[in-house]
Amino acid sequence: MKYLLKITFFFLLIPSLRAEEPQNKDWRESWENIGLLYKDENNPLIQKIHLHGRNQYQFGYVDGSANGNDFDYDTDEFRRMYGGATLNLLNSLEISGRANYFKDTHPKGGSDREFNFQNMWYLFGRIDVKDTLGVDGFDKLKIGYGARELAVSEEWNESSRRIKTVERSAISNKIWPFDSEYSNPTGIWIESSRDNVSTELGVFSSTQDDWLASWDDGHVVWGKAVFDVSENSKFDKTEVLLNGWYQDAEISEDRLGGGLEWATSAAVRITEGPLGIRFNGILGDNGDQTKAEREGSFWGFVVLPTYWLIDDKLEAVGRYQYQGSDNAQGIRLYSRYIRRADDALNIGLPNGGRGDEHHSFYTGLNYYISGNRMKIMAGIQYDDITSGGDDIYNGLSLFAAFRSYF
Repeated sequence: MKYLLKITFFFLLIPSLRAEEPQNKDWRESWENIGLLYKDENNPLIQKIHLHGRNQYQFGYVDGSANGNDFDYDTDEFRRMYGGATLNLLNSLEISGRANYFKDTHPKGGSDREFNFQNMWYLFGRIDVKDTLGVDGFDKLKIGYGARELAVSEEWNESSRRIKTVERSAISNKIWPFDSEYSNPTGIWIESSRDNVSTELGVFSSTQDDWLASWDDGHVVWGKAVFDVSENSKFDKTEVLLNGWYQDAEISEDRLGGGLEWATSAAVRITEGPLGIRFNGILGDNGDQTKAEREGSFWGFVVLPTYWLIDDKLEAVGRYQYQGSDNAQGIRLYSRYIRRADDALNIGLPNGGRGDEHHSFYTGLNYYISGNRMKIMAGIQYDDITSGGDDIYNGLSLFAAFRSYF
């Protein structure tokens, strides 16, 4: 592990050793290309070597009421620290990996900040079948194998580099097929695009591993389709996104997404001038759980409007989320700091923050220093969750964040 850390540090330092940029070059342009170590499309062996880095630091404050007890809580954390690289080889092969190398225990009341390997966020190879085999009829056709993130909700179809709110909504996080250590699953998939339609379809193992998982447990079938219907729309840009997954795994086996049996998402993204709005409807089934009140169907929707107050610099964001369930504990709070406040302060959050009806309102501002590559975000969110009409939690969360990547 020591050698892995040394290698990681070495590669993160390489950009500083590159030839000096021209003095008149804007620093933002330099920042955008800082990770590009090598690029030569005419080299038949290696076309590109590109390093990745992501650093996200943020502050959270909660003022709420749970189980009849008022409380307040504040914390700061390094939300994400990733490092990795992408290699493009042989004009058809991509090898890409990114590691999570930081663990921050501050939000749960701890004092440790550990800089060491936690897990691989993704690690995969992908081959361009269209160009390699000369397949006609597609604009893109690729096959991949390895560990990767599976987007399901509209918000999870945006990387954490580009999300509009400091944290994604509760129901969006609920249907993300992650494992218990917040690693991504291993599987095989195919990507294609033709005209204005792009699709992905794959089969993934539910076995959990920090690197590449085996196929010892159940499996997940996952699919995604994006339709760009702008030409038939009166708006500047209109996209329709359909996502879903089904899991076949026993309760005694490793399972993804907290054991959900299936989840589906349908979303629309509309942009018109400075205004953007996103609608997302979600439906799923909790699958077999250790407690019957946590089983059954769940549903919800998200509405997320945005507006440029200053073009490409200052953006106003809002979001309303609703989620509900058949059973008394079929949904759960996923606001980052409410449940962590329970861990740190032992406030007695009923049912671990689970209920059957949840409303959430968010409003915030994003200031873009260098596009999404470097920005400052701030927001305030109100949550109200009940179970059988009884209050579980209600209160405000405040967020401030600095996000950067290369």
